Amino acid sequence: MRVILCGKNATAVRALEILVKRGDQVLVVAVHGDDGRDGWQPSLAAAADRLGAAWVAPRRVNAPDATAQLAAFSPDRLVSIQYDQILRREFFAAIGCPCLNLHFALLPRHRGVAPIAWALLEGDREAGVTLHHMVVDIDGGDVIAQRAVPIAPEDTAREVYDRVCDASVRLFAESHPFPDALLAQRRAQDARGACYHRQGDFDFSQRRVPWKRPAEELQRWLRAMIFPPMQRPEFTTGRRRLEVVRVAGAIGGPTSAPPGTVVAASDAGLEVAAGDRTLWLRELADPADAARTSAELVRSIEPCAQLG
Repeated sequence: MRVILCGKNATAVRALEILVKRGDQVLVVAVHGDDGRDGWQPSLAAAADRLGAAWVAPRRVNAPDATAQLAAFSPDRLVSIQYDQILRREFFAAIGCPCLNLHFALLPRHRGVAPIAWALLEGDREAGVTLHHMVVDIDGGDVIAQRAVPIAPEDTAREVYDRVCDASVRLFAESHPFPDALLAQRRAQDARGACYHRQGDFDFSQRRVPWKRPAEELQRWLRAMIFPPMQRPEFTTGRRRLEVVRVAGAIGGPTSAPPGTVVAASDAGLEVAAGDRTLWLRELADPADAARTSAELVRSIEPCAQLG
């Protein structure tokens, strides 16, 4: 088959490896700015070079010249995995083949950006991946197949993300070569269950722990923010800035202590007052001193200390 693969990161790289191993001719569309250097995620452009696949990284994929270049490849299928540009109506018409997307959510929930963070923030018990037809409506096309993964009470966004990536690769491998019979097994999304998140709806740059939030809500926010190496929630104690690595799933009892007050400290971590009840910070890190253990950091914080 002739496949256009649009995307970035480890899941797209693993999908490319599957396509090349099975003998497909692939044109890779990497995100603009992918310069072939691996970071905490592998570069799709570098993987294309390694595997002998042609690749492009257009600044504007919907521009007529970029669209014409992809259409000239005469693809049988286009698959998008975490690609960062919205494909337009004219693009779909020019490509002229089924265009599919692997979206890291159980559609119709959590269309748009940061679906895993939103799943944690809203208390979902499952996350997952959806293979669906692409249409002009963002993440709104008919569903072909889904795979769910559980969300445990202490799971962080990074842990759920890694689990969803693995499920995505399995779904991709099971669905290849995306035959007509599979693509015909389509289910319209129920718009009544849909929710959409735009860029900026979840502000990942605001990492300071908002202690005044209700404890259950704060616990979900903390887990949604724990995504190393990109970010972790942080607080101050004295002149130090510490990060939350893990938070307990169980919420503590009611408290009248001011939000951010350390109520107790033990081998289990720090029990801290939130807006209504307490919660337990099970593991901490000092970004300025990676050698210090969480237990050492906990012991260094005085009972009744006020965390900022």
